[in-house]
Amino acid sequence: MTIVKTVFSHTHVLRLLITRDLSSRYKGTMLGIFWLFLQPLMMVVVYSFVFSVIMKVRIPGMDNSYDFALYLMAAMMPFFAFQDAILAASNSLFTGSSLLHKSTLPALLIPLVPMLTTVVTEIVALVVIVLATFLLLKQVSWYLLLLPVLILIRLCLSIALGYMVATLSVFIQDLRQALGLLLTVLMFLTPIVYPVSMIPAEFIPMNNLNPMYHLLDAYRAVILRGEMPDIGLVYVAGFSIVLLFLGIYFFQKSIARAKDFV
Repeated sequence: MTIVKTVFSHTHVLRLLITRDLSSRYKGTMLGIFWLFLQPLMMVVVYSFVFSVIMKVRIPGMDNSYDFALYLMAAMMPFFAFQDAILAASNSLFTGSSLLHKSTLPALLIPLVPMLTTVVTEIVALVVIVLATFLLLKQVSWYLLLLPVLILIRLCLSIALGYMVATLSVFIQDLRQALGLLLTVLMFLTPIVYPVSMIPAEFIPMNNLNPMYHLLDAYRAVILRGEMPDIGLVYVAGFSIVLLFLGIYFFQKSIARAKDFV
């Protein structure tokens, strides 16, 4: 596969670019790279306090006062990683235009760098959530070993859509402005801030077609429920692989023309 060969032949360059991308995010801040840990930690604390202490929100079958906050964060953090990857990809050809025109670096890698960076931020966030689950709920499971698989599936889905968005954003300028809204709509259409039991029966078939629902539920399964993800994860994996091939094909066919507009 083209992307695999390209990645392995440019591993050192990718590592440098990802490090530079991470450093640029926190350049000039007092805490620097420690914000990677502080941001998800503060979100866990804030969500735990607001939803568990003030609002006293409960999920059926979950009685602990911190369950809802962890239930929310276990799905929200992977979704934020997906969202960040798509938004970064939409701007990648513009922010990386000098590399696109003046470098021998394959164009395929330019949108890939910011999308791979989200893996680092997601891993840090998941470590915080897993530790919070252990400390607050006294719960840990061997199924946590499946988290790298879930991260890989999430990354494949992000890259597949990211490559499409990267080139489409060049030709359709309004897309970059609309993406934030579209991703917000997707977040509220996916059972993240509410349980699937609240979805009206007539909309359940539509929800079952949503790959993000099955993927995020898999994160909750291994982190919170300590169980194997359901069969829906196989659907998401297959969907992501097929979409990845289509995304790469679309990018390679469009990039030559896209260069003229960047």
